[in-house]
Amino acid sequence: MLQECIDKPALRGKELDKAIESELQLMLDEGYDISPITHKKLYDRLKGKGYIKGKISTLSSRKELISRYMTEQIESNGFTEREKQVYINGKSNKALLEKNKRLEKRVQELEYLLDANTEILMNIIQEVKLRGKVDIDLLLAPHLLRNYKVSK
Repeated sequence: MLQECIDKPALRGKELDKAIESELQLMLDEGYDISPITHKKLYDRLKGKGYIKGKISTLSSRKELISRYMTEQIESNGFTEREKQVYINGKSNKALLEKNKRLEKRVQELEYLLDANTEILMNIIQEVKLRGKVDIDLLLAPHLLRNYKVSK
C-alpha cells in the first residue's frame, strides 16, 4: 500500500480538484466531531492517499473551495458568526475555546435558573400540602421528590 502511494504520480489540475472536492465531501459526511475540515487535516488526508506529494501550499489556490466546505460543516455546529470567522481564518482552537467558554456560561445560567425554579416549585408544593388533601408525593418526579424531602 505504501509502495503504491510512492509509485503513483501525484494528481494535478482538474483531477486534483475532483480529488480535493471528493475528500472534502467525505469529511463533511463524517462530521465535525470526527473530521473537522482544516487545511492541514485535508492536506494530511490527501498526502496519505498519495494524491499530492508537495507541501500544504499545494492547496493555496483551492482556498475558496476549502473555505466553502468549512463553512458548510460549521454552519450546523452551533458557532456564533464571530466563532465561525475565527475558525475559517485558521484559528480553530481559538474558535473552539470561545464556543466552549460561551456554552459553559450558558450552562451556569441554566443551572441557576433550574435551582431557582426548583426552589419556587418546592414552595408551591409545601403550600399545596398544607392547604389540601392531595398526596403530592405521588405526583412529583423522582428528582423533585428528593429535593422536597431534603427541604423538609
